[in-house]
Amino acid sequence: MFEVVAAIIEAIVAFIASLIEAIASVFIAGGEALSIGEILAILLVFIFEIILWLFLWLKEFIISLIKWRRPRKVKKPVIWRPAKLKKTQNTQ
Repeated sequence: MFEVVAAIIEAIVAFIASLIEAIASVFIAGGEALSIGEILAILLVFIFEIILWLFLWLKEFIISLIKWRRPRKVKKPVIWRPAKLKKTQNTQ
């Protein structure tokens, strides 16, 4: 039992580390110089958006099971993006 819990915790830590690495690589590739505070804010908002999206997806899935219909597509929520990131996304 302990090995299963340890494996789940290890998978969660690896997922969070890969998210941090992916976000950092986007900023390095974009040539943006963001402060540590901005990076942490983006990371926290991103994780919150993913958790919120998963809850919305789960809610839609449960409703579709109850009403016996096909699930609708759930769009990923966008809560906040910094101005620097918006400018680089608009130019691409």
